[in-house]
Amino acid sequence: MEKKNTNTKYWIFGSIAFLVLVIALVASTTYRPKSAVQTFNETYTDLGFDTPITFQATCTEAEFEKYESILKSTFVDYNKIFDQYDEYEGVNNVYTLNQEAYDHPVEVPKAMIECLDMAIRAGEMDERFDISEGKVLTLWHDAREADTPYVPKDADIQAARQHKGIAALAIDHDKNTVAFTDPNLKLDLGAIAKGYTAGVCAKRLHEAGLDNGYINAGGNVVLLGEKPDGKDWVIGIQSPDQSPSVVQFVTRRPVVMVTSGDYQRYMEVDGKRYSHIIDPTTGYPAAFMRSVTVISDADQSAWADAMSTTLFCMRVEDGMKFCEDNALQAVWITDKEQSVPGLEPDFKTPQYNIYCTPGLKDALKLTM
Repeated sequence: MEKKNTNTKYWIFGSIAFLVLVIALVASTTYRPKSAVQTFNETYTDLGFDTPITFQATCTEAEFEKYESILKSTFVDYNKIFDQYDEYEGVNNVYTLNQEAYDHPVEVPKAMIECLDMAIRAGEMDERFDISEGKVLTLWHDAREADTPYVPKDADIQAARQHKGIAALAIDHDKNTVAFTDPNLKLDLGAIAKGYTAGVCAKRLHEAGLDNGYINAGGNVVLLGEKPDGKDWVIGIQSPDQSPSVVQFVTRRPVVMVTSGDYQRYMEVDGKRYSHIIDPTTGYPAAFMRSVTVISDADQSAWADAMSTTLFCMRVEDGMKFCEDNALQAVWITDKEQSVPGLEPDFKTPQYNIYCTPGLKDALKLTM
């Protein structure tokens, strides 16, 4: 996750990234008592993870206040746990691990252990998901956040990649402790933590009684149930160069949709765009596509988050095979001139080629 000093340009792009077009019930403009059922839709920019978070629910005002409190506390608390740049009093987080875990085991919240276990499993599936590349990601983070963005020196990138990887991570599940066996290991959970947190939040909201609405945490969209009016959800995947959606996914059942793209946080140096998503096999930003969206069951938010990052770091044709082998559904967007060997686009627009796994084609429709 990015630090709070993200400059205005990147914040604006983060605020509009992954615009989700959800056709929902429209609340009446007339006065309603606090006990009346209505649709609430709020966006928050102060809950952490350096992204706006939108929350919608159809319920009474009193119920919404309860659900809103759950949402806010979950994202604020878990942002502290997964923050790799700042420390917080009374919280052993990713920053704490990176500073102390080589010297001694560090006791961490159970949520950290659960997220680490899932991240390790994702990394075992493919080397392009690797939470142990914290040093490399920090190099690129600092380059993006500089007053004048720059490309890190290759020598520095290669030096930052010299460590034992996830094999140097020692987890004691009985004691909830984490230790490093390599002083050069640094963690970064930015590729899974937001999805994990959105999933935890959805579970807590369900337990509190909410069975409709959605959470949109900067492109991590979790549908909390079917629409109250029985109609379909219509969710847009944003055009990489414009705010409107380029394609829409239509569904009746609740799902999770997570998009990774090169237009969320990026920098331009000498006319070249550098995404914030770093391929751990090279140490450089991935550039195989404009975006990829993973669509999965509603209780798979963390896993979908990890898989979208993994797919973004591989060629579309390789990603298609990866999805087939691992029962994943995904949508890729590339620039028009960026052909994919052996594949014909499922959809075309004047600007983009769009590819999808076979199970999604009937549920997608163009909007441009």
